[in-house]
Amino acid sequence: MTLEQLSALAQIVGAGAVLASLIFVGLQIRQNTHSQRVVAVESLAAAIAAINVPAMQSPALGTALATALKDWSLASHDERVIAHYFLFSFFKLHEQAWYQYKSRVLDDAQWLGWENLIRAYYHSPGVQQVWWPSRRQAFSPHFQTYLATTKPPQGISTLADLFGGNAVTPVDATEA
Repeated sequence: MTLEQLSALAQIVGAGAVLASLIFVGLQIRQNTHSQRVVAVESLAAAIAAINVPAMQSPALGTALATALKDWSLASHDERVIAHYFLFSFFKLHEQAWYQYKSRVLDDAQWLGWENLIRAYYHSPGVQQVWWPSRRQAFSPHFQTYLATTKPPQGISTLADLFGGNAVTPVDATEA
């Protein structure tokens, strides 16, 4: 084999090694991206659980929220305080979930539940009439615009109905 042939062979082997390295790096990036998505979804699930644990430990939070969502003026001072801090945390968490969805960390199926819930809270009378107008500036303009373009979800009972025992049985869209 001539020196020229050896050089060509070495270049081919080198190119093959570079190609193999790029494939390996690509697979590693893909696996890392998947892992990061799993971590983000788990983080959101843990966060929603963390803001719901106090409600399980104190029914007063559920009552305050149900009252304030239905009609902010019917809630007592203490109920408004409780509802405000819950709503702030809840909306901030949903803002983060929305950004995760927009960046394709959450897929359509994962986002659907988050979206229905935030729309239910956002379109409640207490939030629309009092809480959101006084707190929307704490959220990104993009998230504000997104919420403003939504409509109330169908088939989700209010907390007042759910806690009061008057829950409406949701109708499946395929049955309607």
